[in-house]
Amino acid sequence: MKPTIAVAVLLFSFVAAPARAQDCGCDHQLDVDVTVFDGAESSVSPGDVVCVMAGERELLRLRHLAGTPEAPITVINCGGRAVIRNTERAYALVVEDDSHDFRITGTGDPDHEYGFDISAPDRDPYPGVGVWLVGRSTRYEVDHLEIHDTGFAGVSAKTDPVCDGSADQGVFVQESTHLHHLWIHDTGGEGFYIGSTQSDGQTINCDGAPEVHQPHFLDGVEVHDNLIEDTGWDGAQIGMARTGCRFYRNTIRRVGLAGEEFQMQGLQIGTFSACEVFSNVIEEGPANGIIILGADDTFVHSNRIVGFTMADGIYANARDVIAGARYRFAFNTIEGWDRAGITVFGPGLGPSEAVSNLLIGDGAGVTAGGDVDWSEDGNVVVATHAEGGFSGPGAWYLAEDSVARGAGVAVDGVEIDLDGYPRADPPSAGAYEYREPGVDAGPPIGPPPPSDAGPRPDGGSVALGEDGGSSGAPAGDGCTCRAAPGGVTPGWLALIALALLARRCRRE
Repeated sequence: MKPTIAVAVLLFSFVAAPARAQDCGCDHQLDVDVTVFDGAESSVSPGDVVCVMAGERELLRLRHLAGTPEAPITVINCGGRAVIRNTERAYALVVEDDSHDFRITGTGDPDHEYGFDISAPDRDPYPGVGVWLVGRSTRYEVDHLEIHDTGFAGVSAKTDPVCDGSADQGVFVQESTHLHHLWIHDTGGEGFYIGSTQSDGQTINCDGAPEVHQPHFLDGVEVHDNLIEDTGWDGAQIGMARTGCRFYRNTIRRVGLAGEEFQMQGLQIGTFSACEVFSNVIEEGPANGIIILGADDTFVHSNRIVGFTMADGIYANARDVIAGARYRFAFNTIEGWDRAGITVFGPGLGPSEAVSNLLIGDGAGVTAGGDVDWSEDGNVVVATHAEGGFSGPGAWYLAEDSVARGAGVAVDGVEIDLDGYPRADPPSAGAYEYREPGVDAGPPIGPPPPSDAGPRPDGGSVALGEDGGSSGAPAGDGCTCRAAPGGVTPGWLALIALALLARRCRRE
């Protein structure tokens, strides 16, 4: 090795490891021995960046993170993957004590799509939760985490009632819950547990006496671009989400593995929730693909729901909770059920409908009972996958002669299919629009297709959809943190090395 190059390599090797951590420029650095971090005690200010350093720790509790909507606090991995594995307690990563306006993101290292690795496998005496957002936490974003091997839920996003009433309905509202780009798998309970399912009141023990407290509402729930696999209970459930609820571009597969009765659904939309559920792939479970119970206005469209062979593809029961609520189902592809593709009950429902769905299976495609205010139009029902007319065995894209092609009717607000391709006029029934081979329909304007959707008839590829991250996220490479106050970064060493390399190059 020539002398000049040797010096440069030596200098780079000297600065590479420490610089990766120090160049994060964090306002606050949590080394692996830190398991509790209090934002108030550590003088964390709005807009600060809290770096969780790479390596393994048994738990991390974050308290009193107080950002603002304009300047949220960012908690980010730094220097590699941050591993949190708690084998002795019921939690791994906890945010609590009135924390608000913060983002936890695993985007700190470009070498890792999920910069946090979180697990809490303990089941005795209490089952573990991977990410627990409690203590009246509100207005937050969580993204790019891998959460797995939990005794109970992967993510729990709610605050249960406490004896002082501070988390009761009418006192506290959980706002702006944003969960995206998470990989949740191998959970003992639900993948997502968002909001309470005890809408009739939750009994807690206060000074030795039972008290009933009403759980809080949620305003603003955005759950998208997540992968949920192999859950013991439901893939995801949402309750008490009364406004601004959207669940989209998620993949859920293999749910209800523990066989727990009433806990084996792909997705549950619970009491008082008013959600739009669209562009999801939900597959393989012993009960219902989607179950809607006592919810407010709910719109389910452009989903692929397959392999729920013991019950219904979609089951909805208004339970006389909210008079006049509307349940609408459009452009869903549903295959495999025991009772029906779509089943709806509720005499108190407002005008509800099933439009332009493709239903594949034996028996009734759509059933509505209990004097439901109900209409149907443009649905296609066939007995087998082959009769549906797809582009190949096991594929989900429509062939040219598919019975679903052009058989649907337009629905206001649904302009694209599950892939993000424009709907035709008239549109096809089901989640996917037919695409004429050789015709360039332009790039997709939505999410990519699932990997098992089969090739497009034209052999085209599909670009990725938008990331959906916060506009307030740190920018740049590596750990992407700001310069630490008073920090010392050996940047002069790197500059010398670069100068030496440049000098050598000029000579050659």
